[in-house]
Formats: sequence, structure tokens, C-alpha cells
Amino acid sequence: MGQVNEQQLFDWLKTNHYPDLARSESEFDGFDCISNDEKLFIELKSRKTHYDELLIEKYKYDFLMTEAGKLSYTPCYVNYTPQGVYFFDLESMLKSEYNMKWQDKWLPVTTEFANTNNRVKKVGMLDIKWAVKLV
Repeated sequence: MGQVNEQQLFDWLKTNHYPDLARSESEFDGFDCISNDEKLFIELKSRKTHYDELLIEKYKYDFLMTEAGKLSYTPCYVNYTPQGVYFFDLESMLKSEYNMKWQDKWLPVTTEFANTNNRVKKVGMLDIKWAVKLV
């Protein structure tokens, strides 16, 4: 699949898995896309390096859980790495024995824009063993 950005990841998901997938209206919505047919509320992330544990910011996790819950949709986190595309069903993980450990990390304010400043962010790590590998 080669290195992909989030738009390419969206296009791949739409073509191969969720034909009704629709982008959020704004890049600042707190989620990236939604499938009404499958009742999925999705955040996308594309990483240049593979990790066995993938980072999710606490505020993003909380938003996905809350907003998906309001719609009775499944909150999902989909990550591309050079070793595949990993689909995390956050609701199932919450109901299982998965123990999300939150920690503070010094990270860039944003990875998408010119701002190179850092700040402390509360993050959790998602073990890829809990993901469905889509490719």
C-alpha cells in the first residue's frame, strides 16, 4: 500500500470497505469520517513509522466515545502504518479487559501544520493486538 496520507487512507477505506464513508465537514470537527450504513464514527491517523502500540490523545478518545454514543454509533480509530491498516473498535475495547493507561507526554502541538511548538498531552496507547488488521 506504500506510504499514505489521511486523505488516501480515507479513499482506500471508502473504496475497499465502506462505500458510504463521508468526510467530516471541517478538519477541526474532532473526527474524520462517518459511515451511516455501518454506524461507525471514525478518526483516521497515518503514521510514517510502525509501532506495536499506537498513540491516541485523551481528548480525541473522549470526543469519539461521547459523540459516537450520542448517535448509537461505534467509535473507531483507524491507523495506517507501513505494516498495515489497523482498525480499533474503541467501544469493544472499553467493554473488554483492555486497560487503557493514560499518561502525559511532551508532544508537538500539531502534526499537520507549521506550528512546531510542543506541549504536554494526555495520551493512551492502543496495542495493535486489539486491532483488526484491514491490510
